[in-house]
Formats: sequence, structure tokens, C-alpha cells
Amino acid sequence: PDASMTITSIQYTDEQGSGNDCYPSPYLGQIVTVTGIVTAVKSGSSPYFYYQDPYSDSFAGVYVYDNTIAPSVGDEFLLTVEVEEYYGLTEFINSISSVVLSTGNVINPTYVSTADLAGGCSFEAEQYEGMLVEVEDVTVISLPNEYGEWTVDDGSGECLIDDYFFDGTM
Repeated sequence: PDASMTITSIQYTDEQGSGNDCYPSPYLGQIVTVTGIVTAVKSGSSPYFYYQDPYSDSFAGVYVYDNTIAPSVGDEFLLTVEVEEYYGLTEFINSISSVVLSTGNVINPTYVSTADLAGGCSFEAEQYEGMLVEVEDVTVISLPNEYGEWTVDDGSGECLIDDYFFDGTM
């Protein structure tokens, strides 16, 4: 595997894809080695997490669907993993190795408008997939649906928020 890979090089594509694959990674099915910092960890027995390149402001995040790694927010890892797509979400799976390089790192959120995240399978929204983002001055448009998702709008357009990592409380 090429240790000089970046999350951005793995995530970036201008090919929209078809069916459930929304802008699929050009490295689909390949083994990659990459560094990044953990931005969110799912609680519970399967600590899946989001992982981000701190040096890029777009196409810089990815979901790590592998419960063999025990991460904490702020951990910088060198990972060797397989690239997968799951219903349009680029994921790292089947970890071959994970090495903690440092701990206590901080990734500041990228400020975006709700319109930047709207539109389903759009190039504009795709560039923020898997990244830690923040929207400000939003109005809640809908209460959570049966999947725990709700809609917000900052005046630029509605976007859907999922409760998978964030339940809406401050």
C-alpha cells in the first residue's frame, strides 16, 4: 500500500456514480494506508468512528466501519484499511493495521451553510462527507422522523441532520 495516500485523494472524484453510489471513491476495493485524526466515535460496543485529514478543507473525512480499533476523539492514527462504499458513504473497513501516532489532537469544524449540505447526491454536499462540520443560526424545520433525522435551515436551504452521532442536545 502507498503510505503517501491522503483521505482527500481517496475521497475526491467528480464522477457522480449510479444507483446507491454517490460519488464513489476511485479506490473502491483497494487497500490504502493513510493518516488522520478521529473526530467522532460512536458509543457502545461497536466504536465506529469518523476520521479526518486536518490539512484539507474538503473531501477530507471518512467513516471507519471497523470495531477492531478502539479510538478516542483526537487520536491520530496510521491506518491500513480497505476502501468500501455503503449506500453512497465511503468507508474504511477490514483494518489490517492501526497505529496511534499521537493523542489529544483537535480538529475544528468547517463552517458550512445548510445549502452546502442539501441536495442528496450533489457534488457540493459530497465534499463534506465524513467531515466535522458546523452550521449556525438554524431553524428546526421538522421534528425527528422514525430514523431520528430532522431538518434544519439557516435560510440558504434545508438539510437533514442524523442522530447517529449527534442527538441535537447541546
